[in-house]
Amino acid sequence: MNHHRLNTLVSVTLLGAALWLLNSCNETSTVAQGGSNNTASSHSVQSGTRIDVALGGNISSETANVGDAWHGTVAQSVTVQNGGMIPAGSQVNGVVTGAIPAKRGSRAMLDLGVRSIQVNGHDESITANSEPVIAGSPRARNLGAIAGGAAAGALIGKAVGDGKNAAVGGLIGGAAAAGVVANSKGYQVVLSDGTVMSFTVSQTVAMR
Repeated sequence: MNHHRLNTLVSVTLLGAALWLLNSCNETSTVAQGGSNNTASSHSVQSGTRIDVALGGNISSETANVGDAWHGTVAQSVTVQNGGMIPAGSQVNGVVTGAIPAKRGSRAMLDLGVRSIQVNGHDESITANSEPVIAGSPRARNLGAIAGGAAAGALIGKAVGDGKNAAVGGLIGGAAAAGVVANSKGYQVVLSDGTVMSFTVSQTVAMR
């Protein structure tokens, strides 16, 4: 009789231990799954985010065509939603979205767009746009993209005199410079290697 009770007690004890172990395994699995979900939470690049990009080569309105690819790198790290980041130096892929070569009566123009950025080994599809760069505009001069300083002065000097007025021409305002460019054979927009341009993300996108 005592032997039977001992066997029963052992069986109950083993069953209880098995149930406890099974419950512990379920809790561990739940925690692990929860951790996995947190890890998988995406970082979002919000619409309106500004990304500064250093161009990786020269782009000229004289030779560029809509759809041409261009490359660059992120100039400054960009913090995104959920604690993510696009590090400085990340590779940027873009396309020419608009190009008008210089010719008499119209001003040259270049328009660029970002299409993807490589972040932590992944190509993230990110659409970002910039304002067009138009020959003779303050934006173009700030970017060093068209005649500025001595070059602009020489161009305007030729228009107002015999070429000896280049120094005077350099003092004429941007509106006059734009007019001279439009009435001459034109001045190309050339964005040089290393030029930093600001792009604005057009729609929110989740990163991996």
